[in-house]
Amino acid sequence: MQIYQVKTLKKINGFTLLELLLVLLLLSILITFASARWDILSRNGKESFLEKLSIEASLLRESAISDFEKKILRFDITKNTIEIGIMDQIKGFSVDRNFVIPDKYILKDVVINGEKYAIGQALMSFYPNGLVDRTIIHLEGEKEGFYTIIVNPLTARITEEHGYIEETTFDEGSNVT
Repeated sequence: MQIYQVKTLKKINGFTLLELLLVLLLLSILITFASARWDILSRNGKESFLEKLSIEASLLRESAISDFEKKILRFDITKNTIEIGIMDQIKGFSVDRNFVIPDKYILKDVVINGEKYAIGQALMSFYPNGLVDRTIIHLEGEKEGFYTIIVNPLTARITEEHGYIEETTFDEGSNVT
């Protein structure tokens, strides 16, 4: 009877493949976080503001329709604030919540239904029938200069334009066709 000796693997001091892969994974995650420029990845103030304002306008319009109650967006140009609420016949304007304008931007003026407000307060209404006051908002940024926010009176959708864009008006009796 022959006896064969089985070769055994010698114990090698080192790391297993699983341990090496785990270390490489952790290092790659740490390097990613260390090298990322978070200011580029995060939204800047203007984009975030426009997105929030757009969502708020849509919600206010839908709320006015569903509650059958006129909702108000009050622009206080002097204090550089925007407030959301309703108009109460006894108390006047009742604030539900504030809407924050980014620090780097100044509310220059608001044009509501053709009337320009450069100081004081302006009220933008969201009506129960789904219509919204025709509104143009002018903001000025530290670096960007002026930009204009236009609110569509039928859908309450918000568009942004670079620069100071004024509402076009036609003289009485002019033929626009």
